[in-house]
Amino acid sequence: MLKAVLREGVIVLLEPLPPDWEEGAALEVAKAESPPVDIDAWAEYMTRLCAGSQPEDEETMRRAIEEHRQQAKAQVRREMGLSA
Repeated sequence: MLKAVLREGVIVLLEPLPPDWEEGAALEVAKAESPPVDIDAWAEYMTRLCAGSQPEDEETMRRAIEEHRQQAKAQVRREMGLSA
């Protein structure tokens, strides 16, 4: 389903049209149950939230992410029969 928002009385797309849609195609528009996520607002919020993070907290997070990556790679290798 294509996502869009209503701004000043105009429907504004939040993503490109599918390539198979042709000019003049009939569309149905319905109000969504919840508003779409505003990515720019989310990114700004996350920037503010992380501004006061401590270097040791960031290092702990970096290590945890790297450990997770290594575990995921090992699992995929096992599933593909590439390693024991």
